[in-house]
Amino acid sequence: MTNCRATRYRFASSIFLALLAHGPQALAQQPGAPPPPPRLEATAQFTFLDTNGNADTQSLGAGGNLIWRPDPWTNSTKLIFAQTESDDELNARSVAAAFRAARALNPRLSVFGQYDFLRDVFAGVDQRHVTEGGLSFLTFDTPLHQLRVDTALGYLNERRPEDTVDSATVSLAAAYRLAISTTSEFTYDPRFLQPLDDAGRSKFDHIASLTVALNTILSLKLSHILRYSAEPPVGFDTTDSITAISLVAKVRRQQ
Repeated sequence: MTNCRATRYRFASSIFLALLAHGPQALAQQPGAPPPPPRLEATAQFTFLDTNGNADTQSLGAGGNLIWRPDPWTNSTKLIFAQTESDDELNARSVAAAFRAARALNPRLSVFGQYDFLRDVFAGVDQRHVTEGGLSFLTFDTPLHQLRVDTALGYLNERRPEDTVDSATVSLAAAYRLAISTTSEFTYDPRFLQPLDDAGRSKFDHIASLTVALNTILSLKLSHILRYSAEPPVGFDTTDSITAISLVAKVRRQQ
């Protein structure tokens, strides 16, 4: 099982590095500028799975994302909740939230500040707080492809069952979007976080999503969330993942 998880981690990291390596080539192949993004975007998603028979299992997921773009700023807030019960016993529950404020310096470069929160007791994380500030570069932006690359310095405070981790951090992240068609898109958001007090405590997260629009408001989304910690608390695994199919409602406003 450990080898399988390590393989998934290496595979996700390979995708991340490939995006960074081949971004300029994709830019050259897809000229043209996409229309400006809407000033306000708000999404809400809901997931529910109920299995009955030999075992009773219920999975519940909910989330939301709010993006506001008062030029030259882009502010975003994100929340994700997931829970699984089997035979009336709680097996997993996690809450993740993030806030990001970015100010454009030019069409491609911006500065940003970001705060991330995670609570996942079943993964040995009572609370994780990460505060960062850094630079974001829009590597390419076309109607087909978009890739943003972030690098930041920050601070990590992670409260675990038997100890607390406090450390300065450095991170490398990306946000990739592929417009498969006028009604569907694929997004991939990887992030590597390295605490500076101990090289063996690195963390890697990703969110991969495929979204297909049903109409102008509703969409179906298949998503995979992976969280990897090279040094988890004693008795816990290095890797957790969530795969879900969700119904998403999105509202956009240009002005």
